[in-house]
Amino acid sequence: MKTYLRSLFLLFFLLLGLVNCTNESATSTPKKDKKRIAFSEEFKDLLVFEEYVKKIDENKQLEKIRSLFYTDSEGNTNEASAWLDANMNIVKIKQVENLTSGKKYERTFYFCDGFKTVSQQIISRYELKKPYFTEHRSYYSTNGSVIATFQRYDKQEDLSLVALSVGEKQDCPHHVALDLIKRTGEFETRFRGFDEAFGRNFLVLGTENQSTTLAFNVESPLLKQLTSNENLYKNKCLDVEFSPITEPNGFTFQALVNLSFAKNEKR
Repeated sequence: MKTYLRSLFLLFFLLLGLVNCTNESATSTPKKDKKRIAFSEEFKDLLVFEEYVKKIDENKQLEKIRSLFYTDSEGNTNEASAWLDANMNIVKIKQVENLTSGKKYERTFYFCDGFKTVSQQIISRYELKKPYFTEHRSYYSTNGSVIATFQRYDKQEDLSLVALSVGEKQDCPHHVALDLIKRTGEFETRFRGFDEAFGRNFLVLGTENQSTTLAFNVESPLLKQLTSNENLYKNKCLDVEFSPITEPNGFTFQALVNLSFAKNEKR
């Protein structure tokens, strides 16, 4: 009984927080409404979660930042984008993971007052002869537990035409997406060396499991320092600023804008 009452209290607290976040979110001119979940009486309290998601998605005042584009030893890629409010709090993260097998994961997370409130995971099975698409949408209480999960499946890529139904509760972890944005864990920007490709010079950063490359034209004093003794600076953590570039022929790469040693890194 105590556990049940505690769960009700946590849910009430989160719903109250979501209402406050919804009221505080700045919005632009409303877009045409997309098909949303028709909640049953049992899950009617989850409507406030969807209202909050809609506010975040339509808020043009949020600042968008991008992670670096990472590749692992098998060729799988990972990247993410985050949206920040005026107080520099993350309110949304979208992570895209592409596997060499042809499988694609798109994960979107929504946060309110630091709590994960909604997650959406869309899996595209392009490796199959007949591609197949699935979506799981979960709602969370303030203690991180899943309140409910809704799901849909189809052979068409546009899953918005398919009705969502209640499924088994399913958590979608967001720590990898957060590591991508913050460049922590496997996505630290440690010096790995240099590479040449497509007539360009690239700085290689990352860890043993994940790496990213940044093109540069002119050697800065720090780049010269690194090239003069690669072994000495191997695995040193670096801070980077970059700009994603897409050329007219469709070729994309990351251009190095600024480079420095991380503040806590020993020279």
